[in-house]
Amino acid sequence: MMNKLRQLGVFLLISFLSTYLPQTIGLYMTIILGLGIDSYSIILTMELVLSLFLLVWWLQRKKMLFVFEKKSWNWSTIFYLLACYVVNQVLGRFWERYAHLIDYKNIHDYLYTMVLSNGRPTFLSTVLSFILVVIIGPILEETLDRGYFMNTFFPKSKYYLDVIFSALIFGLSHLILTHRDPISLLYYSLIGLFFAIVYRYTSNLRLTILCHCLFNFFNHAKPIWIFVYNFIYYRFFR
Repeated sequence: MMNKLRQLGVFLLISFLSTYLPQTIGLYMTIILGLGIDSYSIILTMELVLSLFLLVWWLQRKKMLFVFEKKSWNWSTIFYLLACYVVNQVLGRFWERYAHLIDYKNIHDYLYTMVLSNGRPTFLSTVLSFILVVIIGPILEETLDRGYFMNTFFPKSKYYLDVIFSALIFGLSHLILTHRDPISLLYYSLIGLFFAIVYRYTSNLRLTILCHCLFNFFNHAKPIWIFVYNFIYYRFFR
């Protein structure tokens, strides 16, 4: 019992370190040093990478690096990737339908305003933001919420408690800084439920991470296309 409580404490600590502290510390450091959004993006990236290394170190201590084992290829991989796209589209429509009920405020909005006053976003901050959302974030979240949590608490539960709680924790973690409303909680919990189901049925963390990366990429596909189109148009045709 005490061991489980300690592991739960470590899980909550790493969740806190990887969600609240990086942005908070990064913003204050940037403001104190009088830097701009590019510097903040670099600091935030370094903090999240450090959080990931901390998590991997803890998994190594607990002899849980098996979660990263490479699984043999099978055709179900294509099914899950296609399902990822379908889920993205369905939940995207749900988000758009209830967008007017979503609270978009961030608890650090005032700090962001101060950072932006020292310089507007550039290509560097845009690229780092993309890397954080599409690559680093999914790796960190899936390793923590699926690789660590689902193999530590209620593993292979008959009543799918590992899946349910993993999904709920994923949803709640996205409400720490912003989107503190029921619609967002449901939206992110359903996303977490999909990833948890993928991991439960495949035990393939690499596939789950790939699904998460693709899901976030789909959300950025339209802005990326607009950026590329505008770049080519203004660079070569104006």
